[in-house]
Amino acid sequence: MKSLDLHGKSYEVAKDLATRFIDSNINNTPFQIITGNSVEMQKIVKNIADKYKLTVEPKTYYNLGCLVIK
Repeated sequence: MKSLDLHGKSYEVAKDLATRFIDSNINNTPFQIITGNSVEMQKIVKNIADKYKLTVEPKTYYNLGCLVIK
C-alpha cells in the first residue's frame, strides 16, 4: 500500500503534499497517510479526502495517526 508520511511537515506543506498525493493516487486506493497524533493534521487530510469523495479511517483502533484512504 502506498503511503505518505507527514511527520515534521508544516500544515501548509502537509496540505500541498497531501493534495498532490491523493490526486496522483486517486485510482490506486487504498493508500495511507501518516499524520501522527496531530488532530489538526488529521483534519487537513480528512478535508482533502472529502473533496475527492473518499473515505478516511484509522488504520487500526490503536494507531489513530495513520489514516487509510479508500
